[in-house]
Amino acid sequence: MYNQDELEAPGWLNNEFFRDVMRESNNDPTIELIKPCVLRPGTNKGDHYASVMFRTTVTYRSQRSNEKKSVNIIMKTKSEADGFKKELLDDDRLFAIEIEMYSKPRTILILEDISDQGWVMGDLINNLDDMKPIVKDIAMFHAASVMLESADSTFAERHAYSMSDKFTGFEGMIMKGFGDLMHLTKRYPEFAHFGKPLQKFQDNLRELYVSSYIQSKTIQNVLIHGDFHGKNMLHQVDAEGRHTDTILLDYQICCWTTPAVDVFYLLDMIPTQEVKDKHRSELIYMYYQQYSDLLKRLGYVGKIPSLLDLQIELLRHSGLELFHYAIFSPIHYMNQNDIDVEAWVKGNFDNPVLNNPEFKKLMYTELTRFLHQGTLQFS
Repeated sequence: MYNQDELEAPGWLNNEFFRDVMRESNNDPTIELIKPCVLRPGTNKGDHYASVMFRTTVTYRSQRSNEKKSVNIIMKTKSEADGFKKELLDDDRLFAIEIEMYSKPRTILILEDISDQGWVMGDLINNLDDMKPIVKDIAMFHAASVMLESADSTFAERHAYSMSDKFTGFEGMIMKGFGDLMHLTKRYPEFAHFGKPLQKFQDNLRELYVSSYIQSKTIQNVLIHGDFHGKNMLHQVDAEGRHTDTILLDYQICCWTTPAVDVFYLLDMIPTQEVKDKHRSELIYMYYQQYSDLLKRLGYVGKIPSLLDLQIELLRHSGLELFHYAIFSPIHYMNQNDIDVEAWVKGNFDNPVLNNPEFKKLMYTELTRFLHQGTLQFS
């Protein structure tokens, strides 16, 4: 199944457009297409909501070499169909961020499609070894951004955009997630004592969320990915099914802020709960080692935070992790083919997992942890 707006391409995405792209990217005005470009949906339904993606193969010949060539490409553009998705994402700033991340008057990104080169999108990671390339990638991304900022006084200001500006657009989804938790506190006696702390947390949620996306005064800021989950990465997999390399995708929400945002994505949105339960501290340690070691190798002269600094920062922003559990955990217990992404974003759906014993056990365990560490408070 595909997203509806990926079933019909905009009229301007035609053969002439792709010919011009090939001419410009190859700096060769003699290029002509050999056959028409056939567009197909770029992703499965639910894989990407904040964009519309198409794939095609461009087959062309240049007068300079007369050699037949072809390249698989993937296009990412904004939704042009009227409706909630267009209204929510009708912000050129999101695409401007990603265009700058890839390169520095249509809003479109055109990238080589590497899915036929062995790169695949995976599910939740179910072992520690397959997490290692992912940890390395995000740590290197963060460390490289610190070096860039240290050499460019305008870097932080240019990347001050925050996804928290979109909070209102996702309010239906947020209210639904926390409303379902409140439902548990009212229906099941063992959850009752979480009711008041959850309500207090929800009352201050906007302030908490916004504060997590502004520049930190307590730790070295980094350029976060900001949408760091399993659908926004591709993996190389060997013959035994092990992940040997990972690349990150979708840089629309990058901003200069605390690394805690991406570290919580790393913990909450990529591994299975079992991997997280067994290896949470080790994953944080691995991230810190990769991050700090690269900064040292690059000759960074500023103060590198300690592992303790990072752990304190994570505790300071632990409300983000509770946010992840409230909004995203139910999805892991649902049939992925049955999820209506737009209805989920609006909060207009019945949560089928509220009576699921495994989900209830998870939420009881995690809410208890949040209460004991001070993320949830009675007063």
